[in-house]
Amino acid sequence: MENRVNVLHEIPSSQEYIALRLTAGLSSKDDSAVQTALGRSILSVAVRNENSELIGMGRMIGDGGCYVQIVDVIVNPAHQDHEIGDIIMRELLEYADKNVPKDADVTLITDLPQIAFYQKYGFKLIYPELYGMSRKR
Repeated sequence: MENRVNVLHEIPSSQEYIALRLTAGLSSKDDSAVQTALGRSILSVAVRNENSELIGMGRMIGDGGCYVQIVDVIVNPAHQDHEIGDIIMRELLEYADKNVPKDADVTLITDLPQIAFYQKYGFKLIYPELYGMSRKR
């Protein structure tokens, strides 16, 4: 684990978010769209190192009643062996356990290599009962 990390319930700047995405090998996003998205988060967890640099983050979005989704769980690759992802997930799920109704659906979308990571937090594949879909504008 990192010597000193600060776990904060704060929204990072759009520039920090975009930079973290790029560092993690994810696509860039339009700054205006990022500002809108970040501002509409139910919860944003930011993990910062001792120099206040953003090294990981995760967000919860949704209606807060029936449906919430965990998104943007991103960790700087230089810190991926330091349990930062676990810290983020624990914060998000602790918040959900305390603030989201018991019968709400808490969902997420992930790529194949990360399935086991999320399964250890109780997430289950929904196929074949349900199918996820996506559409880009």
